[in-house]
This record gives sequence, C-alpha cells and structure tokens, in this order.
Amino acid sequence: MDKLKSYLEQARSNNFLPDPKTAKIAVAMSGGVDSSVAIYLLKELGYEVFGITAWLISGSGKCCDNGVVDAVRICDHLGVEHHAVDLRQAFADGIIKDFHQSYARGETPIPCISCNNDMKWGALLDYSIQSLGATHLASGHYARLVLEDQAQEWHLYRSLGNKKDQSYMLWGLTQDQLSKTIFPLADFNKDEVRDLANIGELCVASKADSQDICFVSNGMTNADYLTRILGEKEGPIILASSGLVLGYHKGSFNYTYGQRKGLGIAYSEPLYVTKIDPNANTVYVGTKEELLSQRAIGNRRNMIGTPVLDAENSFAALTKIRYNAEPTLAQVYVDASDFVEVQFKEPVESVTPGQAMVFYDPVHPEKVLGGAWIDGVSAL
Repeated sequence: MDKLKSYLEQARSNNFLPDPKTAKIAVAMSGGVDSSVAIYLLKELGYEVFGITAWLISGSGKCCDNGVVDAVRICDHLGVEHHAVDLRQAFADGIIKDFHQSYARGETPIPCISCNNDMKWGALLDYSIQSLGATHLASGHYARLVLEDQAQEWHLYRSLGNKKDQSYMLWGLTQDQLSKTIFPLADFNKDEVRDLANIGELCVASKADSQDICFVSNGMTNADYLTRILGEKEGPIILASSGLVLGYHKGSFNYTYGQRKGLGIAYSEPLYVTKIDPNANTVYVGTKEELLSQRAIGNRRNMIGTPVLDAENSFAALTKIRYNAEPTLAQVYVDASDFVEVQFKEPVESVTPGQAMVFYDPVHPEKVLGGAWIDGVSAL
C-alpha cells in the first residue's frame, strides 16, 4: 500500500486534475495495460469514473483483438460501469477510407493520429459528455497538460523522461478538447505502469503493447492488405538521376520515402526511394543525398495555443517530421488558410507526404506548439 500511495502522489503532482467532487471522468479504454491503469489510478484518487470503448472494426484486427472484452473485465474488477460505442461505420468511412486513399496518392499515412482527432476526442468525447454525463475524457497516453495562467490556454507537453512519449500523436487536439482531457499517466514510465497493474491485480498487467494498424488482420502484412484493396499493378523503378529502369514493382503504394530494403533491385551503391508518382505508378530511387530536403509544405495545421508571429508571419520551432525523428530547428510560415511552409535550418532526410510535422517550442522543447500534415516536399 505504501507503494500505491507513492504512485498516487506522483499522479497528483504531475497533473492538472479537476476537483473529484464535481468531476465525472470517462476513460477511453482499449483493453490494454495503459488505459486500464489510467482508470485504476483515477478510481484510487477518488474520482467517479467509467470505462468507454469505441467499437471500431468488425472481425479480427491486430491491436483491437479482445479489446472490448478486456476493458469490460477491468471495469468489472474495479466495480465501475463500462460502455461500448459503435463507431464502426464512422471509422470505416473516415479513417480506413482515408488510409486507402492516402496510399493511393503516394503518401504514407498515420491513421492513429486521425483516429485520436476524429474518433477518441471527437465522437467518443462527445458521446461521453452529451449522453453519459461525463465532464472529462481520460486516456492512457503518455503526455502532459499544462494550463498557462497568463493566456488561460491549455498546452500539451511531452512526457518527460519517458521513451514512450506520445505527444507527437496528439498535436491535432484543440483548446476545447484539451480543456476536457486528463492524462493520468503523465510522467509515469512503462515499468511503473506495469507495476501499478500488478498492484491493482489487473488482468492485463503482462499484456503486450500493440504496435500495428488495428484494421489489418492478423497474419497479413500491410503490403498484402493494400494489394487486396488497391489491386496489384506493375510499374517501373527508375533511377532518378538518369531515367534508367532498374526493375519493376507490383504497386507504388507498397513503397515509402527513404525506403532502402525490399526494393528488389541491384545497383553498385545503396539506393533509396526518393519519389513516388502514383499517377504514373512509378517509383524513383536515388542516393542518400537525394533524400535531403530544405523545405516542406503542410496542410490542415492545428496550433494548440496562439503562436507569437514575427513580421513575416512565422515562428521558430523544433520540428519532428516523424514519430521517431529527432527534432530539427525550422522556421514555420503561416497564412490565413490552414497551410504552413516549413524552412529547415539544416537539410533533413526523408520528408514524407502523409506523415505529420509536429512543432515544439525551441525555448521549452517539451512544449508542443502544434502541427500539420506533410503535403509536399522540396528537394535541395
């Protein structure tokens, strides 16, 4: 019990938590260990809580297998209500359809970010508040929230000291959504979360983390899945510098910018995918130097707070161009639309359409300023 007390103090000190007397918290539950510990922590902290799970797919997927069942088991164990919301049609019409179309456009999408924006903090949050009387939605994401007094704005921060920081996946959330959000795990690390799951005797304590696209069936690769959806179509693999045809592929959608392995071609030096032309069903390859870009265009931007702009309507940001990328300094130019133009201080490698650019404060690198979807790339 002393260990649990210490963990509860850690949760209190690292969170902007609402008053337990007035809050009713819906916890978005996937059936995994993170969301299960999130609801356990909040219940132990004295909150009125219930679990809610989005039913997103029919049939056997990867990360969603038995998710609803495990979520119900956890709620039964804790003596709290559980609700399931059928979002299968919305998920199919929005997230899955966009995933197919994005690959068909030669992009490499991240459906989990879209799911966070539209399903979890969209339909699930709305249903929890409007139909079930919740005041807040909690999740098992590793991220922090800070209310900045001067501007009275909510801001998203990295989970400090946590290799599993997920702030990159949450850049699309708005002020209204963040004001109704709780991240109970804030600065807990994975070992502490599994320890808490064991203390609470949660049945998912040793359950493996999910890593894959939830609607791609078990035993099926992404390439298998996309070929089934988009159809096999042979096209050339071309050396960009000379126009030489080096080989053939079975669908340009099977490739991503910067890819080196699995090209199925032979050459005197390592080659990487430098461009994908879906209209011509052509994959271009080149040297590592040809992957470098100084500029990128983004669309559908979201600024979490109010950015401080200079005379050129721009701001400096540490910019991540993919989840595992190191942030790099850039100047971000905005206009009245939702587009951004990003000028990197130093050339960056493999800027990939369909991925997200996420902007962090260069003075406070743990603070997320916002982000945008990568739409276009300009090579050196």
